[in-house]
Amino acid sequence: MLACALATSLFGALPAHAAAPSASLYVRGSIGVPGCNVSTANDGVYDFGRIASSLIKPGTATTTLDSMEKSWTVSCDAQTFLGFTVIDNRSGTASLDRVNNFGLGNVNETGKIGYYTVQMKDGAVDGKSSYLYATPGTSSTASPSVYLGTNAQLGWAAGSNTQKAGKVFTATLAVTPTLAGSTTMGGPITDEVSLDGSLTLNFAFGL
Repeated sequence: MLACALATSLFGALPAHAAAPSASLYVRGSIGVPGCNVSTANDGVYDFGRIASSLIKPGTATTTLDSMEKSWTVSCDAQTFLGFTVIDNRSGTASLDRVNNFGLGNVNETGKIGYYTVQMKDGAVDGKSSYLYATPGTSSTASPSVYLGTNAQLGWAAGSNTQKAGKVFTATLAVTPTLAGSTTMGGPITDEVSLDGSLTLNFAFGL
């Protein structure tokens, strides 16, 4: 009986409703489209300077000029996947109609000056070498270099069918013009003519 009475006395000394400690946990953040800036030398102008008309061949024979390369950088304020599509602002003026050929404008009213191609290579994401991809559909093959085309989405890849995420994306875009022959140009060049190629690169982000 003594032991029982002692136990009752000890428990009776505790508060009837003891306050247990508590703490709070919060999860905060925001989801939105990353802000990205595109930069390259000379505002993306590939200036081939003065080209001698004597390079233009007779008939339909073509003349391919030396390539010109520029490094392009897309810097984003948050990690993202990055891809882009291409619009040829001189559509219909390429002397050879293919999805990877872009127009250089007209000459002699309806003649076509030629076309140019753009090769994308030396891809990197956050300073580390990256594969590239160009796909007209839902599947893609990773490659060290690809050609821009109006039928494809392009971007940086970790592997086939896998985009690569990062904040800073870089690549070299190499432009190679090809001059059409005098027949394709609609006759000889009798006055100053300017190469008038223009592309728009529309970027898309993935969270």
